[in-house]
Formats: sequence, structure tokens, C-alpha cells
Amino acid sequence: MGKKEQLHNQEAVLKATRTPLLRRERLIALGRIVCALTALIALILYDQQKEAGWLGVSLTAVGVFAYLIHCHHKCREQISQYNANITLTERLLRRFDDTWMQEEADIASPLDPVAFDLDLNGPHSLYNYLSFAATPYGKKRLSALLYGEDDEITSIQRRQAAIAELLSQDAFTFTLMSASARFSSDQRHLKEEDLESLIAYAKAQTSLFPKWFLWFSALMVCATMICFVFGWIGILPYGYGALCLLINLVIALIIAHFAQRSLFLLKDVALVLKDYTRFFHLLQTTSFQSTLLQEIQEQMRQGQQGMRHLAKVVELLSLRRNIISYIAFSALFQLDVWCVWAMEHWRRCYGKDLEYWLKAVGELEALLSLSVLAQVKQTYCFPQMLTNESPHCEIVAGMHPLLKQDIAVANSINLDHGTWIITGSNMSGKTTFLRTVGISLMLCRAGAPVCATTMKTTRLKVYTSMRIQDDVSAGVSSFYAELLRIKMMVDACQRKTAMLVLIDEIFKGTNSADRIACAKRVIERLHEPWVITMVSTHDFALCDCEEDPRLQAHNYHFSEYYEQDEIKFDYRLKDGRCTSTNAQALMRLAGIDT
Repeated sequence: MGKKEQLHNQEAVLKATRTPLLRRERLIALGRIVCALTALIALILYDQQKEAGWLGVSLTAVGVFAYLIHCHHKCREQISQYNANITLTERLLRRFDDTWMQEEADIASPLDPVAFDLDLNGPHSLYNYLSFAATPYGKKRLSALLYGEDDEITSIQRRQAAIAELLSQDAFTFTLMSASARFSSDQRHLKEEDLESLIAYAKAQTSLFPKWFLWFSALMVCATMICFVFGWIGILPYGYGALCLLINLVIALIIAHFAQRSLFLLKDVALVLKDYTRFFHLLQTTSFQSTLLQEIQEQMRQGQQGMRHLAKVVELLSLRRNIISYIAFSALFQLDVWCVWAMEHWRRCYGKDLEYWLKAVGELEALLSLSVLAQVKQTYCFPQMLTNESPHCEIVAGMHPLLKQDIAVANSINLDHGTWIITGSNMSGKTTFLRTVGISLMLCRAGAPVCATTMKTTRLKVYTSMRIQDDVSAGVSSFYAELLRIKMMVDACQRKTAMLVLIDEIFKGTNSADRIACAKRVIERLHEPWVITMVSTHDFALCDCEEDPRLQAHNYHFSEYYEQDEIKFDYRLKDGRCTSTNAQALMRLAGIDT
């Protein structure tokens, strides 16, 4: 059974299991209404008839009502979990066709030339195909990894090992992804700058109240209790206790303004961290072999301890919600003072670690997102990272990850330093092949699996010149814009960094004579032992670089064939130079030249 069929079956089972829970929720809701009405009617009858039985009925109905509230909460929690599982399954299923493009695009960071050329980011991009991250740090980390940050070989191998272990525990991985899917809408729309301000607040060690004021508040609370106890046993009049209550209320009114901002910020911190608790808890239910996952697990273990302490502070803070309880507890215990003290104590103990907890969740979300290709593709592998000094990239049966696997055509190539000329007719697959090589290398640097049977590569920096756009406002033509892009490659080449250069339809913005001369000059400038250059072109004259004793370029091509006066493409990479064109045939098919 294929992965798509397994997900369809899983979706059907989840929906079938959810159905009785939905019926149970409706029955519980109806039962709550019945209990509430029963308690009210019985209380009225007791008031009228003064029979103790009706009071018992009312109290019993209240007890049942309280129990049903607990059952309703538990049932809704189960339904929420099933809804998240179903949503996650549906999102994974959309990766098997083009319907994933209908999802809301999430652009995690500004586009750069490589990201734009290789569809790493933006609408209908690799980022949106892979991203199942809900937190700001998760989105930022995934985008950074796809851009090639943190691409040391040891880091790549650590991420590969972590993702492979997550894939080996598919049920647990699905549960983790479901926990991310359940993040609240407030969390999903939380901006990184808002999160940074909360982290800065949590790290702050300033105290709102001096120590002498805390001692004074404690003494006032003790004095209030003593006065009321002495009043109860008849030693002192109750007036002394009332005076203490009045003093406490006056103090509460004075400090309320100063405490309000701090307590609101604490509420925001608690709201943000509430969604993280599922990760903190789930990561403690299993053990890992991967060092990266072990590190994340340890950080979340510490986070779980901090969350338990924060929950106690939030319970204390909840007393402020009701005006009556707020006034009562402020008069008796100076509530705001002790809420602020509890908050500052939590910040001193855990505030400095808050950022590490959130980034640990973000790292885990990025790893889960990078595992998506392996979850929805039948053919995938983890690339082998080579430590050769000379650049090398070998891809066997590689496919573009954003194409449906049932229509994607696999191609293989073995690249060493030098120049590779790709020729072919229009729409034959040259550009897609260049993007397949580039996007596979970017996935490799992220530590993700790639759509290929095997891949071996050294660490390579990717440079591209593919989607070149003019800029009228800046007076930059498409040809000059391409020159600027090529200049970046030449400058990078001078730094002797191992690199892969992908140039599509080189210098198409100028005449054929200049195009060929300039293209040869660029190829010569980039022909260095640390550079792999791949150039697609319609100019067959560039294929002569194969005969240049210094360049010794390699020629490959794509071609078309005809069936019943229709152009067909096999999208297969073939050795040698292309010998056919199809522009005139395409004009006839388009009805321009009939």
C-alpha cells in the first residue's frame, strides 16, 4: 500500500472515531442544560414547599452538572486532538497533488536571488510545501536551514540523524506534528518582534517593589489576620481588622497602576507558553539516540519544570479576573503585590532560559518540517556528505520535490569541477533540471532527505542566475541585471570557496554574437578547481567549449519527439549536444504560423 492510500485510510479511521465523540459532546451539553434546569426547578419547589427532598434533588443536579462540566472539557479536548490529527492528515495528503498551493502562503523571510530562482521561499515554494511549523522560531529556523545557514558537515549530519530517527518513530512524529497543528491562532499570528519583547521582559532582573515594601505588605497581611482572630475570640474589637482591610485596599489602589503592566506581560508570557506545554510533555515520553534530539529533549525537560512553576503563578493571577474576588483578596492579602513577587521570582529562576526553550521548540518544528518529503514521497534518500577537497555532486534518479511524483521524471548526473553545458529545445526540461540539482543541494545542506535514490556531495555554496528581472525605476535592463548576478559569482569565485553555479539561458537579453562571446568569457572566468558550473543555452556554439583543451566542458541535452504532428517530451537527460529545435513547430501549434 502506497503512502497516499495509508493516509487516506488514516483519515477515514480518524473521522470514524471522532463521530461518536461529537455525538457524546452534544449529549453532555444537553445533559448540562437538563441538570441546570432541574437544579433551578427543584430549588424553586423547595422554596415553595419547604420539603428537604427537593433541596436534595437540587444539590444532586448541581453535583451532576459539575461532573458533566469535567466530562465536557475532557470530550472537547479529545475532539480537538482528533480535529488536529485530521487537519494534519489532510495537509499531508495535499502534498501528493497541487492542492497544497491553495494553502495560505507564509513568507518567512525576504527573498534573495537563490531563493527566488529555486523557489525556496514565497508562494508555491519549497518552504510552504515543507513548513508545518506554527511558532515564529520554528518558521525562522526552517527558512534559515533552507537558505543554507549552519551548513557545517557535522551539523548537517546531526540533523540527518535526528530526522531519520523521527521518521523511524512515525506515530510519535505524527503526534508531535499534531501538537504543532493545535497551536492557537494567537500563537500562529504572533510576530517575532512581539516574542522578542516577551523574552526581554522575562530576562529582566529588575524588581517593581523594594524589599522593605514586601516586608511591610507581609506584616500588614499578618496584622489583618491577627486582628480578625483576636476579634473572633473577643480580645480586640473587629474595628481593628476593618481598619487593616481599609489600609490594604488603599495600598492595592495605589500599586494597581504600577503592577498592571507587569501583570499583563506575565499574562502574555503564560499565553505564549501554554501552547508549548504539549511539546514539553511529549518529548519526555520517549528516548532518543540522536544527540540533537537529546539536546532538545533536555532543554524541554527544563522548560517543563519552568512551566509547572509558571502555572502556579498563573493560578494566583486568575484571582484578578473576578472583581469581587479581586477586591476580597486585595483587602486580605494584597493580591497584586504577591502576584508581582511570584512573577519576579519565576523570572529570576527561569526567565533567562525562556529563549532557549522556545528555540528548542523551533528547532524541533524545523526538523519535523524537513521530514515531510520522506513522509509523502516514495523515493527519497539522505545524501552522503563527502569531505573531498575537490567539489563533487552525484545524484542518481533525482526528481524535483515540488512536482507530483507520478509525473516527475528522474534524471542522474555526476558533477566534478568544470563546466557542464545543457542544450535542448523549448520546454524540454533544461530549467527544471537545473532547479532540481540546486534545490536538492539546498535540501542536503539543510539536513533533509532529497528526492533521489542516492546522492553524494561535498559542501557547496549555490549561486544562481535564472529568473532575471529588469528594474525600470533603477534604470537596470534585464541584461545588466544578469551581469550583476554573474559579477556576484565571479567575485565569490575569487574567494576560492567550493561552489555550484547554475545559469539558465545565459545572456538571452542580447544579440547572438555578443551572447556567445560573453558566455564563453564567463565560463572561462568560472573555470576553477573549486567551481562546478552548469549553463543551459539555446546557442549550440557554446557546445564547442567541449573541444577547448583548457575547459573540456561536458555536453548534455534534452530533446523532443513527434507523434501525429504533436510535440512530445520525455524530459530525459542525454549525453552530447542537442541537434534539434522546435520553435517553428511550436508556432504552428499555437496557430501563429499556419
